[in-house]
Amino acid sequence: MNSTPTTFKQIFGQKLENETTINGIEIPIIQRDYAQGRNTTDVTRIRNRFINVLYKALTGSADDAVKLDFIYGNIEDEKLIPLDGQQRLTTLFLLHWYVAKSENIATEDYSFLNNFTYKTRFSSQHFCDKLVNCSPDFEQEKLSTWIKDQNWFMYSWENDPTVKAMLVVIDDLHKAFKKETNLWKKLTEGLEMPISFYFLALEEMGVTDSLYIKMNSRGKPLTPFEHFKAEFEKTIKEVSLAQYEEFIKKVDIDWIDMFWKYRSENNEIDEEFMRFYRFITEMICYEQNIPIINNDFDLSAKVYGIQNSNAQNNLQFLFNAFDSWRETENIGEFFNNIFSKNEPEPNKVLLYTETVNLFSMCCHNYGKTSGKRRQFSFINTFLMYAVQLYLIHRNDISVEAFIKRLRIVRNLALNSQDETRETKLTGLLQDVKNIILEEKIELNSLGFNELQKQQELDKILWRKKHPELEVCLNNLEDQKLLQGNIAIIGLDNTEKFQMLATNFIKLFNGDIHYKEISKALLTVGDYTQFVTWRVLFGNHTDSSWRELFTPSQKRRGFEKTKEVLSLLLDTKDVDLKSYITNLIDDYRNNENTIKNWRYYFIKYPNMRAGKSGVFNWYNDPSRKKENQYDMYMMNTAHALSGRHWNPFLYEVFQNENFKTKTTLEEYGALIILNEKNQKLASKNDGWYIYDFEDNLIQRIEIAQENGNDTEDRIDIITHFLTSYLN
Repeated sequence: MNSTPTTFKQIFGQKLENETTINGIEIPIIQRDYAQGRNTTDVTRIRNRFINVLYKALTGSADDAVKLDFIYGNIEDEKLIPLDGQQRLTTLFLLHWYVAKSENIATEDYSFLNNFTYKTRFSSQHFCDKLVNCSPDFEQEKLSTWIKDQNWFMYSWENDPTVKAMLVVIDDLHKAFKKETNLWKKLTEGLEMPISFYFLALEEMGVTDSLYIKMNSRGKPLTPFEHFKAEFEKTIKEVSLAQYEEFIKKVDIDWIDMFWKYRSENNEIDEEFMRFYRFITEMICYEQNIPIINNDFDLSAKVYGIQNSNAQNNLQFLFNAFDSWRETENIGEFFNNIFSKNEPEPNKVLLYTETVNLFSMCCHNYGKTSGKRRQFSFINTFLMYAVQLYLIHRNDISVEAFIKRLRIVRNLALNSQDETRETKLTGLLQDVKNIILEEKIELNSLGFNELQKQQELDKILWRKKHPELEVCLNNLEDQKLLQGNIAIIGLDNTEKFQMLATNFIKLFNGDIHYKEISKALLTVGDYTQFVTWRVLFGNHTDSSWRELFTPSQKRRGFEKTKEVLSLLLDTKDVDLKSYITNLIDDYRNNENTIKNWRYYFIKYPNMRAGKSGVFNWYNDPSRKKENQYDMYMMNTAHALSGRHWNPFLYEVFQNENFKTKTTLEEYGALIILNEKNQKLASKNDGWYIYDFEDNLIQRIEIAQENGNDTEDRIDIITHFLTSYLN
């Protein structure tokens, strides 16, 4: 097999070992069209790089010389019929033509160009003949314009993709070389060979024509993935020949086979491969503070290219990542063994989702967005990175230790929403790495939420001291409203921990309506929390309760919520549903119950009808509910510009006896007494009736003691309106 480098000119007249002489090059009909002149983004980038390499090779030093890898082909009637290398050979043909014509080289010196032709179409063949025999005007800015103006140029050629591509490349060669001279000798003579390649005949390789036909039968342009792979191979080869050989050995067999199960609907794995490649590459970027760019070609050069001093290590991490999944016998089963979906399972980490195969999700969704939302979320990114680190280092980490560390990562990820954003991913991913590889939690790092990190450190020590309660703690962590943050129960009361945790899980398992739980809590005390001027209650949604049970610097009153909840849970009653019902009934029926705002919220359901579970106490500058009966019930959670009502007025309006006789609009409006043409207002000390010029007509005072009602103000206004409106 001939492995001696040769030049484009030297291939003409070259004698092979079997005494066959090559006198021409013919691109066969079965080959696809010349593609390097296409004007797509990917091809333009590749073409510009290739021409730049050729330019440096011809105008630079000996160190810039380039070898264009192997070109394979059959020899028929003393013509080389290329199997692989058509694109490079065509570009070299155009380069030799350009230099010969621009330097007025004698015809006999470039006559070999007449022996290069295309058989794909007659028009391509005819164009090559005419091109070799013309004399272009090199003063033109675009040679293609001059060529198309010649009387020998046929209009139909503009529909030939090969001819169109050649014209594009000719223009780009003109841009690159128009100021250069004395290139012909460097290109065609001497031993330096600035541009060369290896040629292998199929006969010497023992390859049959059937393989030739099979490899060329599709006649399609290279896919973006194939373009990338070719460029990436060159990038790796510049860094490490050993890693280059490893890559080309694995990429088309070991790794591609691994992705086949996750192929797209059109039975291709290109995008899936690239999404996983992109995931690993971006993880490296975040770790090494490499700016992330969208262009895969340029990013690969930054991360894995020769200019990066960590290139070999980065390539090894990439290879290890691919290998780790190839070595995982059943990827789906692997994820099912470490994660549970919607219900806790022993020795697994609950994900609260229907899908746990993060590798599959990564291959299909990484980098995709829906609006501004990442389809492969930050939380999935943290968990996938954690799993990836484990797989690479699984010889050093036991499965049991990994599950425990993965649980910590999940807890931190789910409880660091305020800290999770693109600009902080370097610190967040470093936290993941520290936890998975060393079970180390850095409190002062720029990563996950510090309160949650302190809680995870406390749990590690607590589990060691109380191994008998570890399962109970894990079950509490997995509860859907807590999702890893157990601060609302805490670890300070070890004696009652099991009872409090067990009752919490039973109470919030869905059997009891959230509104009833809220009423039961209010019988114990004020469990609400302030967010500036807004007051948060547990409503009918999971999110409202999760917010209350998760400490945050944005809210005030978490410790009070914890205290009230602990008192409610401090019971040995097995039937929690009856326990809750009895608490509420006893509170409402007790003559000694103080008629504060909590009394009304428990007794009258319409006062809690707002969808948000958020209230605003007005005339309350110190945020203590001082004027406790002055409030708005908010239907939207964040602003009074949304729909809201005074809940006492809303309760009155919902009375069936008054609905046809009164009107209550939104946005804090007063009740209109229709036939009276008057307005009813609820204030801290009683009820007020105004005319439509806001003149006070009547005041119904409510008796109070120590700021609390001593009589039920709803009963009083109900009796009053029954007679007043009639």
